[in-house]
Amino acid sequence: MLLSLKIQNLILIEQAEIHFGPGLNILTGETGSGKSAILTAIRLISGERAETQMIRKESLLAIVEASLSTLDLDLLEEEGIALPLPGMPITIRREIHRSGKNRCFINDSLVNVSLLRKCVSHAIERVDQSSSQELCSLEEQRKMLDATADLGAVITQFSQSFTEEKKFEAELLRLTQSQELRERDLKWAEEDLSAIEEADLKEGEEKTLSQQHNLLTHAQELLEKIGTLSSTFSEGPHPLVTLLKRCQATLESCVRFDPKISPIADSVKSAALELEEAGRWLHSYANRLEADPQRLDAIEKRIGTIEATKRRFGGSFEEVQKRRLQLKDKIDTLLSLDTQIETVQASLKELQQKNLSSSLEISKKRKAAALFFNSQVLRELKTLNLPHAQFSVSIDPKPLSANGADEIHFLFSANPGVPPIPLEQCASGGELSRLLLAVKTILSEKTSCACLVFDEIDSNVGGQTATILGEKLNTLSQKRQVVCVTHFVQVAKCAMHHFLVSKSERKGLAFTSIAKLSPAERNQEYSRMLGCL
Repeated sequence: MLLSLKIQNLILIEQAEIHFGPGLNILTGETGSGKSAILTAIRLISGERAETQMIRKESLLAIVEASLSTLDLDLLEEEGIALPLPGMPITIRREIHRSGKNRCFINDSLVNVSLLRKCVSHAIERVDQSSSQELCSLEEQRKMLDATADLGAVITQFSQSFTEEKKFEAELLRLTQSQELRERDLKWAEEDLSAIEEADLKEGEEKTLSQQHNLLTHAQELLEKIGTLSSTFSEGPHPLVTLLKRCQATLESCVRFDPKISPIADSVKSAALELEEAGRWLHSYANRLEADPQRLDAIEKRIGTIEATKRRFGGSFEEVQKRRLQLKDKIDTLLSLDTQIETVQASLKELQQKNLSSSLEISKKRKAAALFFNSQVLRELKTLNLPHAQFSVSIDPKPLSANGADEIHFLFSANPGVPPIPLEQCASGGELSRLLLAVKTILSEKTSCACLVFDEIDSNVGGQTATILGEKLNTLSQKRQVVCVTHFVQVAKCAMHHFLVSKSERKGLAFTSIAKLSPAERNQEYSRMLGCL
């Protein structure tokens, strides 16, 4: 239920607060007084699009805040929105900034407009002249009949199963197309896999080959330089090892004169030994080192193979290995294609049979519900001053879709002797309004919406019919909270809570105010509506 509505700087409303009650809440007022601003506020908290033109002149920010007694708590919890304390209302706030910024809150949690719309759609349903036109939509007619038949959950489940069927069909088409190209794709995959396996790349191999290639490429230069160093260490007229040993002997002879020289003598001795060892190693290294053109050629060819393989299959060793596994999987898939097709065909056939059976059951339930719906609509139409109205639901077969295999049309005629024809071809605005109210009354037990908002549902009807509409709204309000804008006294007199919307002028600006009327004030408003004031 919509408990309250606070409005700031919206259209003509500078500041207003409305506390709605259970049952029938009526809004009346002169044309242009600002009733549309209240309906706009309700549309905003329901998640409809906001425009900066809605902001009151000379204001930078418009705010609409609503308190609701109930909302889908499971959905709120699923979206991470703070739940109210038990017995406390849920608060929704919408802010519209002149800059174009638009913010929505549920219980002070910032949410996007789509989530706001999703949450509030279960709590508030708006019915206006556009709703009458929606009644002519075949999809809306189908939904209404399904609601009568309690098929909501069944259709949801069927739609999921039908979507699954379409996925199997797409998969079967893909596999069939793959089968047609299998020989070509298999040949290409096997050739690529053979190329990768023939290359036989090893992890780290390229680095090792690069090092070997670098060594062999500079072998002659290395041999010359190492030979020179080896000769310098231990050969020639003045080898370094011999010189160091002489230095060592001299220092050792000096130790007897000054023991502090001993560590230096030891250091030179160690240096002579290490240099001697280095000379032997270099000599051995030089003896082993030799240019090997054949080995160099083999390494260059192997490096070329590795680089070509990487260029063709991914740019790195890891990517080549990944491609190799993909090719193996593809070959396995292509080789098992016939088995896959048989499996998908079997699953598709089973699902098609299941969906066909389900669609037949849905059609059966729709046809049974149509008989009940026909009789209920005709009964309601008679109470709405359409005694000669004819109404029926036409159910014709159509190709299977996500909502079944039925094409549903509402057929209607308001006049005696005129056979019913599709709704969109025959009904006037007033007749559509009454038919819509009849349908809403019938479906009132089937909807979870706690609040119905009617915007001039009594448009295009006469005085006697307005009286009937008022009584019908009153009856409907015993099951759901109803908020209704009206210009008819007959409708207003049925209100449990009557609000007057009026406009005044201060300093050249228009201001809208909303006041709840006392019984005495109601009588005065009735007189105004009748033109007696």
